[in-house]
This record gives sequence, structure tokens and C-alpha cells, in this order.
Amino acid sequence: MKTIKITIIAIVGIFLFAGCGKTVSTNTNNPTSKNGDTPVTDGTATIASFAFSPAVLNLKTGGSVTWTNKDSSPHTVTDGAGAFDSGSIAQNGTYTFKFSKAGTYTYHCTFHSMMVPAKVVVTD
Repeated sequence: MKTIKITIIAIVGIFLFAGCGKTVSTNTNNPTSKNGDTPVTDGTATIASFAFSPAVLNLKTGGSVTWTNKDSSPHTVTDGAGAFDSGSIAQNGTYTFKFSKAGTYTYHCTFHSMMVPAKVVVTD
């Protein structure tokens, strides 16, 4: 019985200490919060599995976003209001746009209407 208690205590201890190894970013030049709500100076987004990631990117005015297409199919990054349009982005290709005005930019892929649109929220 004593051996079972010691074994249970050891297992619980292992689980408690396993969560202590998480690293935290200390990048103060381009900070972002865990959920992405802190605006960044320059951001990156990925197109993979016919989805934009992140779905919302918060950016400071004057900052840029670079999108990378990781799918084998070409995609576009096209603003619904016409502020930007990447044209066709091939696999592993990139597109960068600098946001000079504050606002919410909702973009989509013109080739694949089933893809969920994403947003860049630009603040001063």
C-alpha cells in the first residue's frame, strides 16, 4: 500500500513539473500578446490548408504584413475594399503590403471563395 502511495505521488509530481518548462518570448521590438491583440510593427501570415493564419492580425499604422503561401495551389490576398491585391501567389511565394492608414482590412482569396476571409486591424 505504501508503494502505491509513493508511486502516485511521484506521478503527480512529474505532471506538475512538466508544465514548468514553457518558454516566454521576450521580443520587445515587436511585441505581441498570447492571443494576438497587441498591435505589432510588422507581422506575418500564412496560407496553409486553404486557410489564412492568423485569422486576425493587429498591426500598428505604418507596419507591414508578409503573407507566405504554403499550399501547392496558388492563392491571392485581396482586400474587399480594394486597398491591396497580391495577384497570384505561387507555392512558397510571398506578398508584402505596408499599411499606412488605420482601419480594418478584410481580405480573401479570389481563387477560392470557400476560404474564410481574414482581417488586419491597423491602429495608431
